[in-house]
Amino acid sequence: MTRISPSTGQKIIYLFLIFLGGFILYVDINTNNFQKIKNGFNSFQISTHFFIKSFSIDPIMDFRNHFQFKNKLIKENKELHTALEKSYVEKYLISQDSKFFKDKKFLEELDQNNLNKPFHMAQLKNLDPGIFNCCDKHRIHIQLLTESNESLIEGVVFNSSGVIGHIIHEMNYKEVMLLTDVSHSLPIKNVSEDFYCNARGSGMSDYLICNYNPLISNKEMEIGQNFLTSGFGGIYPKDIKIGILEDIKVIDSNNTELKIKLSSNPLDSILFGVINF
Repeated sequence: MTRISPSTGQKIIYLFLIFLGGFILYVDINTNNFQKIKNGFNSFQISTHFFIKSFSIDPIMDFRNHFQFKNKLIKENKELHTALEKSYVEKYLISQDSKFFKDKKFLEELDQNNLNKPFHMAQLKNLDPGIFNCCDKHRIHIQLLTESNESLIEGVVFNSSGVIGHIIHEMNYKEVMLLTDVSHSLPIKNVSEDFYCNARGSGMSDYLICNYNPLISNKEMEIGQNFLTSGFGGIYPKDIKIGILEDIKVIDSNNTELKIKLSSNPLDSILFGVINF
């Protein structure tokens, strides 16, 4: 049969526990005899919480903070690197001011970091180093950092080391024909301006080739001689340094080949300047 009410013994035990609890509470309030037990319990509770937190939550938070800090450092490093490369490109442009610009007012604005037309900054979007180092077709694709509605076909492209080529197509990105492309031809001259030739791309990453007839031009060539743009052709400004003569090869009595090592390298930077001369 199911019991529906507590027995006498259960009632006595229940009342005893109530009186015992009250007695302990009275003694604790008046004598603080249980303070050490409470302190020990609190200490155990705090230590247990600290231990669990140290081996569970803290490592996760440390990893999260370290990951976020690392990402922040990477982002800041990229921004600083980009700003530094941009300053190098601008420095090259300013160093060539009288050759690139005829408008002195624009030069004053450039010195004040007010970089407006006709100068544009662009970043590299595509370059295949394998093709660049082995093949005849040397092209890269760049994208302007700021939008422009003006046509930049035949715009001169340069980086911090010098002129690297000019724009030949405008689509989603600007296609640049490099100086070393075998289809490229660049009118150049020596410093004394008594020798001119059309230097063509060699298909090698660092060189231009210039052929001339020594019977027509009796100018004596010297290794280490500087070559500059002649200004002919209407694309590149005059007197921009292109490179130095590294090798002279006599093909036959009517043909001598000059091998000119370029001063510029398109792989030196991912930022470029574009200017319509």
